Amino acid sequence: MTGAAADFDATSRTLEGDEPVHYHVFGDGPALLLLHGSGPGVSAWANFGDLLPPIGAQHRIIAPDLPGYGTSYVPELDGDYALIAIAAIRRVLEAEGVDRVHVLGNSLGGMIAFRLAIEHPELVDRIVAMGPGGATFPLFGPQPTEGIRRLVEFTADPTRERLVAWMQSMVGDLSFVTEERIQARWETASTPQALAFTRSFYAAAMRAMATGATPAVPLWARLGEVRSETLLVYGRDDRVTPLESAFLPLRLLRRSELHVMSNAGHWVMIERPVAFARVVCEFLGRPADAEPAG
Repeated sequence: MTGAAADFDATSRTLEGDEPVHYHVFGDGPALLLLHGSGPGVSAWANFGDLLPPIGAQHRIIAPDLPGYGTSYVPELDGDYALIAIAAIRRVLEAEGVDRVHVLGNSLGGMIAFRLAIEHPELVDRIVAMGPGGATFPLFGPQPTEGIRRLVEFTADPTRERLVAWMQSMVGDLSFVTEERIQARWETASTPQALAFTRSFYAAAMRAMATGATPAVPLWARLGEVRSETLLVYGRDDRVTPLESAFLPLRLLRRSELHVMSNAGHWVMIERPVAFARVVCEFLGRPADAEPAG
């Protein structure tokens, strides 16, 4: 299976019940959990489908649709979304018989990867985080960043044109915003259920940003609790979490390093899948570093 292209239906599994969670399983080797980001039309397949064959050659990939995305259940947003996501992730890992896993997350998925490592360190081996949300803030540019502004504009007025504008802010090379990708995202993002969840999710986030109603201890202030070796991967031209925002987590994480990819934006794994897969597999496959004392 690892030598073939990944197939959506063949890799799909669903945990049934009152809160169904859909996910993909592909490949062989040490377990690797893939956590996607947020935004219109997002799912595990949309973000990571191209990565399954190259990374699945060395790892058993488990890639869930987080609650509210893909075909997983839509949660009530009356609490900490990270804890909602972590509960779903733990159900998936238990169903797959996995008690320890490498974790790779982009944007929202990067934030959840760090929270998982803080709340359940026994589950998490190494972490790869691409432009992680909540763990960074731009040093030189305004908040919210261009990518977040485009996202909020789409949720306020969900037109196809605004979807395209948001997608263009995700990449360094506009040629990756193809008609096929646009149409796939539009079909998923424009359903009433998807629009309702996206509006609720980002309205809550923007209210928190405007009022300061964020957690008493923000994620970046807890990064020192992460004991996992961590690889930060950034696209040089990221307009959601700009490159300069990487230096805060790089400084605060106990065991971290930074890899920057040129000709790529926030969707570095989509724009540079072969190079990205190589960097990830090299990091996850090398001997472990000694953990710092203290």
